[in-house]
Amino acid sequence: MIRYVKLANYKSLVNLNVDFMKTKTKPKNLVIIYGENGIGKSNFANSFYTLNETMRTMSSLEMLKKIIEKAENKPDQYKDFIEKHIKDRFKDIKMIINECKTIDSNDNMVMEYGFVYNKKNGVYRIEMNNEEIISEKLEYVINKNQTYFFNINKNNIKINTNIFTDKNYYNDFRELIDKYWGKHSFLSILSYEIEDKKRGYINKKISKNLYDILIYLKMMCTKIKGGNHSEFGIIGTQHNLMDDLEEGKISVKYEKELDKNEYLINEIFTTLYSDIKNVYYKRTIEDNYIKYKLFIKKMIYDKIIDISFSIESTGTQNILALVPYIISACEGQTVIIDELDTGIHDLLVKNLLECISRYIKGQLIITTHNTTLIDSSIPPESIYIFNANSKAEKELIAITDFEGRIHKNNSPRKKYLNGAYGGIPMFTDIDFEELIENLK
Repeated sequence: MIRYVKLANYKSLVNLNVDFMKTKTKPKNLVIIYGENGIGKSNFANSFYTLNETMRTMSSLEMLKKIIEKAENKPDQYKDFIEKHIKDRFKDIKMIINECKTIDSNDNMVMEYGFVYNKKNGVYRIEMNNEEIISEKLEYVINKNQTYFFNINKNNIKINTNIFTDKNYYNDFRELIDKYWGKHSFLSILSYEIEDKKRGYINKKISKNLYDILIYLKMMCTKIKGGNHSEFGIIGTQHNLMDDLEEGKISVKYEKELDKNEYLINEIFTTLYSDIKNVYYKRTIEDNYIKYKLFIKKMIYDKIIDISFSIESTGTQNILALVPYIISACEGQTVIIDELDTGIHDLLVKNLLECISRYIKGQLIITTHNTTLIDSSIPPESIYIFNANSKAEKELIAITDFEGRIHKNNSPRKKYLNGAYGGIPMFTDIDFEELIENLK
């Protein structure tokens, strides 16, 4: 779970410090972020995905190298397609910096995340200039004491030898750090090593705590909005079939998993929608494989009709897309969702979050414009507002931390809409008559 976030010169967030602690020792399980359009909500959510990207650079470049090698004997059209549509998906540190560092900023980009894992505090921090990583550190617990795992910069490499259980492998890894660090992070190099070697080989060479923290940071689930209504992110679910809830093809040995997903989806949608009577998979079996596709039984003009889920509304399909993330948060993972309410009725979002909020064992951080959540049963300390002062300096703060605590007889939603917490659009009337006349 995330305790705090510090960002410097990350996109529009030049200097942002956010505290997500509920008590001195426990972070909040649910965080709901509001603010006007363009204030930085999506950039904040995006920072978690960028964190993951910094841990994949070495693996990404190796994968791209293999794709390019396979394309050597392919037609030029195939090579052009890779150049235009594939190559940019495999990012190195320089590409991440160019994409994420604040425009026209001469200062370094910093991303720092305080977290709690297994009830122990940790910190991961990475700093980049215009070209490469210039410092990186990870703090967590070794032998019950919080200490540094590594603290690396251009002038000094400090690696705690206790995070390695094999001295020979420590020496080998140190050589990799000397060769690649700066262009790749410590965690990216370690991730590549784990993927490149035989399964389980590296696990025996490093401490369990180092491995667990790497996996925790890499598997944070992100669902992020991109340009032109695109989406990207990482599900990171522990369940085999959660990536393909609508349709797919699986081995018959996974049919019980499919049955569980079917039951889960049916319960969610028949509860949220009065006209949906059943949700099920149509299945065909061929050569020990099951092809499945999601269907619903829906009441239409007093008749129950079978409908392919693929022709349901955008909002209904968006709810299905949220299911893996919601389950992950309930099972203990950290989940970040940008614009959770896209295309979904306000009351459906309210009912859904009120239902799951008490069952979140991990952490769910979302951005939204759905103000009905502010007056819901969700605790006020979970509601955060993005603000900017006259100098465009940003802060993200819980409404319970504003001056003048909320009284029982006051509506927090009305306070927000009336501007008591900031974070709302401020505008004047637009004279469309003049604008249209001017067009003539």
